[in-house]
Parts: sequence; C-alpha cells; structure tokens
Amino acid sequence: MTASRPPAAPATTAVADDGPRAFGSAVDLEVDFARDDRATLVTAVLARCATPHDASHWWAQAVSTRTAALLRVLAASDGESALSLVARCGACGESLEFELPLAALGAAEADYSSRPLRVTLPGRPALSLRRPTGDDLRAWRHAGWTSRPDAVRRMVDALRIAGPLPTADDEPALAAALAEQDPLVAFAVDCRCPHCDAAQSVSVDLEGIALSRLAARQDALLRDVHRLASRYGWTEAEVLAVPATRRRRYLALIEGDA
Repeated sequence: MTASRPPAAPATTAVADDGPRAFGSAVDLEVDFARDDRATLVTAVLARCATPHDASHWWAQAVSTRTAALLRVLAASDGESALSLVARCGACGESLEFELPLAALGAAEADYSSRPLRVTLPGRPALSLRRPTGDDLRAWRHAGWTSRPDAVRRMVDALRIAGPLPTADDEPALAAALAEQDPLVAFAVDCRCPHCDAAQSVSVDLEGIALSRLAARQDALLRDVHRLASRYGWTEAEVLAVPATRRRRYLALIEGDA
C-alpha cells in the first residue's frame, strides 16, 4: 500500500492556561512506567503536564501537593470529575463501589498543605514536623536503613522542626497524625457496607491509582500509533500531530474495514 500523509491540522491560536494539560502528547511517551520508581514517575508527569514545567520545582513540593497535582492531570486526561473505585468488604466479602470527587480532593489539600504536622506525644512536648517532599522521597530511597525503627527515627529527624525525637512506641501516634493532617499521603475512606452494614475503613492509594491509569493511557496511545502507522504509513510524529478526536475517527474506519 502506498504511504500517505495525514491531513494537516488547522492552525490554532494558543490560549494561556495555568491548568494541567491532558497526558498523551509525544513527550509523554518518554515516561517509563515500567522502570522508574514512583517518585520519579510523579515528577516526570508533573514536569510535562503541570505548571511550571520544571522537574526541580516538583521535586521540592510536599508529597500531598504532588499527589493533588497528579490527580488534576488525571482529571484533565480522562475528562472525569470523580474516581470510581471498587473495594471488598472485610466482613462479608461483597464489593463496595464508591466515588471520590477529584476537585474536592485538590481543594482539601490546599487547606492544609502549608501547615506543619503536629504530633502529640504522651508526657512530652509536642513534635512539630514539616511535610515530606519529593526530594525527601528521593533521598530516602537510597538511604540504606538497617531496620524499620531506624528508618522511622531518621525520617522524623529529617522532618523535625521542634520537639523530641520519637521512640518506637510513638509510631502509632505518628501514623495517626499523618492520616489526619496529611490525608492525601495516607488516604482512607470511612463507609458502611451496603450488604452487611459493617463499618469499613478502605485505604486508597491515590498516587498509585493515578499512575496506573496514566500508564494505561500511554499504552493505548502507543497502540493507536501502531495501528495508524501500520495502515497509513505515517510516522509517530505525524500520527500524534493529528488531533485525538480525528485519530479516533480514523481508527473507527480501520475497525470498520476489518
């Protein structure tokens, strides 16, 4: 079959927009979801799709701020206003379906992200901590700690603003403070099972879900490029230059000819 060129897209006027763009451009194919660690993946996505397009800026942001920004990228990419999730009841084993409004998650993060964490320790002064950042995650990944208590102590020491270093017995209080004061980092949904009425606390890995869905979007884009390039002889750059709505129409035509 003779190779053909895709029809040129009409010229458009750029409009300034401080919001995130959808994940799915040519540069997004460079993100290696299979090999990079999670903190690096989040930074790579945000540096491409969020404002500013600066990896060092996003490494320096609090983990909760990074998660909220990643959820905004997901919303712009999927065109959805909520995350639809399914969990399993720990009591009866039936499925629980619920939705998380993406806008509300981002708005909640803005209310608390600038405040330090405050942990009440029995019989001692309160412990004040700054919020962990992407840079902290990157440093801790290569820290080489010898045990969990050692890791917790050194992580807290790196974040400590004021107050005593915690002991191993303080870990439950630290976890509770994180869940209450930095909820996007340790997110959970409290609900009741509609089948047996048992109270549930469902942990939700917001960052992991967002990355998984963006990875699936990247895979779908690669499949689209493969099909269009195989059929029309276009290069990857030429396929990606065609607006997504028109790519879907070409793919439907190919499907109709099968």
